[in-house]
Amino acid sequence: MRIILLLFFVPILLCAQKKTSAPSCNEEYYRYVIGTLANDSMEGRLPGTKAELQSANFIEKEFQAAGCKPLQKGKFAFPFDYISPDSVTPVHSSGNVIAKIETKSDYCIIISAHYDHIGFGKFHSNDPFTHAIHNGADDNASGVALMLGLAGWCNEHTKELHYDIVFIAFSGEEDGLFGSKYFLSQNLVDTSKIICDLNFDMVGHLDLQRPLLEVEGVRKISAWDSILPNDSSAHFNVERDNVMIKGGADHCTFLDAHIPAVLFSTGLTAYYHRPEDDLETINFSGMLAISDYMKVILCALNKKKDLESILK
Repeated sequence: MRIILLLFFVPILLCAQKKTSAPSCNEEYYRYVIGTLANDSMEGRLPGTKAELQSANFIEKEFQAAGCKPLQKGKFAFPFDYISPDSVTPVHSSGNVIAKIETKSDYCIIISAHYDHIGFGKFHSNDPFTHAIHNGADDNASGVALMLGLAGWCNEHTKELHYDIVFIAFSGEEDGLFGSKYFLSQNLVDTSKIICDLNFDMVGHLDLQRPLLEVEGVRKISAWDSILPNDSSAHFNVERDNVMIKGGADHCTFLDAHIPAVLFSTGLTAYYHRPEDDLETINFSGMLAISDYMKVILCALNKKKDLESILK
């Protein structure tokens, strides 16, 4: 009888461990998102694979749980094809996953993070002779987790929002920023109505000894100085335009299109593009500090009712 009861309760316990709260800015939720996206079952979220599709479906469900609407009626995912510079075979990507929180404004702020990674590391690994899953917990499951948490926070603070917030999980970033390029080329959102892009790429490795948050792109427009918080906080210092990520990130696509864009990152570490970039390496207290920083920025942006002219 005891064995039967044990077999009955074990599945319940396992299910309970998987449950988490609605999307919000807390460690439990960040751990849930990163643990899901950076699980071995996702096989490194390589574009064009079943694992990429599973990742996209997971993100869509989390957007829905956060109270977001699809960018177009009934449509969150926008697949696209591209030719990787490493291969002549077209990649059929599950695409960008896009959601929004609407206000009465004609303008929007974009919050973005890429969700793809490098699979088993065939082309982009820093351990090129190792055939192993590259889970990409920091790169960039951490950025997706931060974005999804903020989606939940924005939904709870819609009365404080003056502008629409569009959330985009890009794919094809690792191969050459293909997701962000596709998004702008399709004009899925009127580019003249995009005020700015706030992009997260690797925000999970805030250094305990020398905590720095890289904020890149602010020198392009002087008005950022009046919007961004001070360059130091109780938890980290901010380095502006030090370019920790060589080769660019999705915010560069917006800058090239003359749309204000800022990258937030804790920079490259020894785990970058290696199989060791796993959940256990993430600094969750650092992520919480960065999310608090982002809330201040979002409040500051939404208090300026003529932001579309200030940042242009």
